Amino acid sequence: MPGDRLLEGLSLTVPRGGRTFLFGRADAGKSTLARIVAGLVPRFTGGALSGRISLDGRDIRSSPPYELMQSMGLVAQDSEEQLLTTRCDTEVAFALESLGLPRAEMRERVGASLEKVGLADFADRNPATLSGGEKKRLLVACLHAIRPGLWVLDEALGELDFEWKTRVLDIIAETGGTALLMESRWSGLAALRGTSYFLLDEGRKRAAAKDSQEPAFLAALTNAGIRQGEPLEPRRPQRKGFLRMEGLGFRFDASTGFTLDIESLELQFGETCALVGRNGSGKSTLGRLLCGLLRPQTGTIGIRGEQGYRKLRPDELCAKVGYLFQNPDHQIYLPSVREELSLGLHRQRAERREIEPRVQEAARIFGLPDLAAPPALLSYGARRRLQAATYFLLPRDLLILDEIDSGLSYREVESLINALASRVPGIVLITHDMVLARAACDRILVMEEGRITGDARRGRFESVGAGGQAETT
Repeated sequence: MPGDRLLEGLSLTVPRGGRTFLFGRADAGKSTLARIVAGLVPRFTGGALSGRISLDGRDIRSSPPYELMQSMGLVAQDSEEQLLTTRCDTEVAFALESLGLPRAEMRERVGASLEKVGLADFADRNPATLSGGEKKRLLVACLHAIRPGLWVLDEALGELDFEWKTRVLDIIAETGGTALLMESRWSGLAALRGTSYFLLDEGRKRAAAKDSQEPAFLAALTNAGIRQGEPLEPRRPQRKGFLRMEGLGFRFDASTGFTLDIESLELQFGETCALVGRNGSGKSTLGRLLCGLLRPQTGTIGIRGEQGYRKLRPDELCAKVGYLFQNPDHQIYLPSVREELSLGLHRQRAERREIEPRVQEAARIFGLPDLAAPPALLSYGARRRLQAATYFLLPRDLLILDEIDSGLSYREVESLINALASRVPGIVLITHDMVLARAACDRILVMEEGRITGDARRGRFESVGAGGQAETT
């Protein structure tokens, strides 16, 4: 039926050797288009596809995906959809074995590709132990080893700091490849490195000239106060207090070489704080310590509220601090949107007559119209909103949003933060986007190698150092 069409009348040419950016809101169809180009949709998903898709004159629709491996490669928005093995080196070697390369050549390519993405020392590490950004770099290494002509990056750079975003584009250029990047918002990377820009809107494509500072058609997509650098002023419940860390120390096994060491830090309720830093600096590790998912090996975490200050055990922290994972699928597992939203209310022993109205309110605020829908069938952006909506319904003093902005436009991020801030006194936003951090936050903390190296409040954000990885726009 025409109303069921996601893409219609779409015509797009990606120039060889260029860096084409295709922008669109969450749910605009970017991931579907990426999978069509990869030969995966509708072959493995069902649905009807008409028209022609050609790569170097070859009809993709008539070619099985394994025949396209050396012609095109995809890095998906959700890294865990693509990671299959228990070692980084075997992950890179997986496709090379399928191509039947000699063992010596495979070893050479695997080593060179891991070196290229800064993971040479991670060869025997399980990909599951990597950070979100490191997983994306591992997938880039997998493509680098194959050296396809076309690289399709579906929101693949959102979890990378700005230095690594630019390096990935350099890696593609060094191999002579063409880049097609699916993105939710305009960025300094697009301004500096893009060669052509398109917007996917209501299933159709609109174009802009390269010489535009910021393509005019992106105004509706990005301009929500954030682009102009105006601070967001979300209404929030008034609650005094803070979360305090003293002598906090944590170390994974010795093979990682990473140690987290926080001498002293307070996070105030009633403020939104950004936690920024390069990939692997310890942002997510700190977040998991603060909510009780990891246990500190030294030091204490305590909270001051109306009843004074007291130290908390990890299980007590879980009731005070919420954590939204980088990957929403780590927190969504029930059969329907309604059940996912109502679970926390049932555990709080809310009155039965109150549950459905509150669930419907959260669904309306976060744009989740079908409460009977299975979460697994929602788009990545919708699963992000569902993840946030579950915490909108739970009483917490502090929420940690771990790269919740990945895959969302500025307007969508602003709406999400404002909704959460209306219920939660304190928010910590882990992000690589300094434009977002400066507009959405009252304070910016910079992490480097497991330590806090910068702390600036609004009005002094210019003092944030290089670890903040500011993007030039």
